[in-house]
Amino acid sequence: MTQALQIGLSLLSFLICFPLWTVQTPSARIGDGNAIVSDWVHPGRDGKLVYSSTPSGDKIIDFSYAGYMGGGVALPDVPVMKTVKPSGGTDDTELIQKAIDEVAALPRINGFRGAVLLAPGTFTCSKTLTLSASGVVLRGSGSGAGGTTIKMVGEKHCAIVIGATARAQRSTQEKSLQTNITDAYVPSGAQSFTVAESEGFAVGDTIVIHRPTTAAWLKLMQMDNLKRDGERQTFIATTRSGQTERRIKAIDGNRITVDVPLSDSYDAKYLNPPGTIVTKSNLSAPVSQIGIEKIHIQCPPLEIKYTDAPYSAIRVGGDDCWVNDVYCEETMNTTEVSGNRVTMQQIVVKHTYPNLGASKPSDFSIQGCQILIDRCKASGGNTYFVWTGSLVSGPNVVLNSSFSGYGSRLQPHQRWATGLLFDNCRVPDGGIDFLNRGVAGSGHGWTMGWGVAWNCLAKTYVIQQPPGSYNWAIGCVGERQQTARLFDTSPILPEGTFDAFGNNVAPQSLYLAQLEERLGPQASKNVGYTSNTKGLLEDKTLAKLPDLRHDEDPELGKDVAMYRPVNASGIRGTTREFGAEKALDGNPNTYWATDNGTTPATFEVDMEGPVVVGAAEICEAAGFEGRVLEYRIEGQVDSDWKLLSQGTTVGKRKLDRFPKETVWKVRLTIMKMKEYSAVQKFSLYMK
Repeated sequence: MTQALQIGLSLLSFLICFPLWTVQTPSARIGDGNAIVSDWVHPGRDGKLVYSSTPSGDKIIDFSYAGYMGGGVALPDVPVMKTVKPSGGTDDTELIQKAIDEVAALPRINGFRGAVLLAPGTFTCSKTLTLSASGVVLRGSGSGAGGTTIKMVGEKHCAIVIGATARAQRSTQEKSLQTNITDAYVPSGAQSFTVAESEGFAVGDTIVIHRPTTAAWLKLMQMDNLKRDGERQTFIATTRSGQTERRIKAIDGNRITVDVPLSDSYDAKYLNPPGTIVTKSNLSAPVSQIGIEKIHIQCPPLEIKYTDAPYSAIRVGGDDCWVNDVYCEETMNTTEVSGNRVTMQQIVVKHTYPNLGASKPSDFSIQGCQILIDRCKASGGNTYFVWTGSLVSGPNVVLNSSFSGYGSRLQPHQRWATGLLFDNCRVPDGGIDFLNRGVAGSGHGWTMGWGVAWNCLAKTYVIQQPPGSYNWAIGCVGERQQTARLFDTSPILPEGTFDAFGNNVAPQSLYLAQLEERLGPQASKNVGYTSNTKGLLEDKTLAKLPDLRHDEDPELGKDVAMYRPVNASGIRGTTREFGAEKALDGNPNTYWATDNGTTPATFEVDMEGPVVVGAAEICEAAGFEGRVLEYRIEGQVDSDWKLLSQGTTVGKRKLDRFPKETVWKVRLTIMKMKEYSAVQKFSLYMK
């Protein structure tokens, strides 16, 4: 074969794999104002936003509908109807709850019953405070020094709960009136669609759009082949449907226009049968117009894994609610929002110790729609700062927020959430990911479609492109990474759309620009922004954490297991003195120990991504040499466990070399031991 022919065939292969429309998608350029802009969304000559579309008509959605009352509405200042002072006793729960219930019994005036004011001081609470009536506000006297502290004690509980789980309530509604969407394709970002029959529907009705999970769609998404340890994993069961709630804005024949853009696409080719069903909602709305303000929630710092942590802070199960100026100290799985049109503003979450173990908690869990997380901060290691739940539809927004902690991430978590915007968010020590989690969990699979990272700063980005969908990173700064789906070595998945990577674009905030275009400049002021500029949105207090020190072996190189999250089948005693993490901390005086005769004893290291390893080092603690009598080391390769090495005694130092493998996790299993084992060091090397 001639060289010219080889070049021609290579070019043909490239064009087949990457169609011309993919190569010619919109890109960054210098705009009319000499600022870098993205053709996906940019200000036109008249100042109005101009959007580009995919070949199918999809576009970046208008995220400005996220937040209290649908965005752009100032949080209300509700009059105080009851004031409570700390009792000085051992438990103030009933004292506060009684005041809440008394205000809840008052009539609503302009939608509100009144606020319960907690005076300065410390309130000791052993149980959950519940706001279950609409129009009630729980307000402290400040989240800082001299303000109001709720000190959490007693059994495991959440500090404050608004209403119930709104998503669970809505999912049980009856389908009293229904029709089908007849369009061949409804693009993401659309606000109208055609139905088979509009009779019975009226402007102002709340409807639910049911997007079915079909075998054809699962095959398109390559989610029909998930296996872990040889067992089939279910991404989304075909009995489940994604549910998007909207209000009818207009009806023209059989064409329905809704109040908020759709965050997903609806392709009849993959969704028929049964097709996309539209039902009229006959379920009464959950509680609404409830606020939590100016409070410090405190519990003791615990070196613990989140599943054992006793306290969380806030759960919001109502619509058109808000949480503002709350400092959450040491709570785990701190906040969860399952209602619609909710603003979480200026919430600070502090963790003294990193979460232990490979499984991570979330500080801000988005389980509802039209959620705005604004000017929030969180610090702590080994955490998902923000995640989304299964089949959560947007628009949802995280705006101008900062996150600090080793090994922590902004990462939608599982099972096809859509329409999430990270806007001017900063996570300098962690990552921003829109990715395929594969068989992680019980088959989390594709986590996000139609997601946007806009003018963000992160250490790393894993932005992947789901089949039939888009994810974008526009104007972002950091390092791009490409991987297969979690726990697999191949194939490397296609990247999402990166535009102007390494440089911010105009407008500085996409959310604020969309908000002003839809509602006018006052809308931004209503939510606390006087301008849409980098100076206003930049966090000058956030500093990158110093790089962690890693042991370097002169022959083997860097120890890639140090500081990784680790799970163990058990530890000696009831404290963290002999926790599994002690074998990865580089301290010669600490070690992981088990109870007497506990075999097999397992020690599983999460590599937090695909890592090539070719050697493992095990060291028993001084004075405990010879306790290990038989062991094996396995790596998780292609969603299954593969034996890397095995042996008998360990002693002061045992080095095992094996053929290099790309692993996502590594597991040490001690099969036999004398009395109890004490592993001072477990190291992995690439060489």
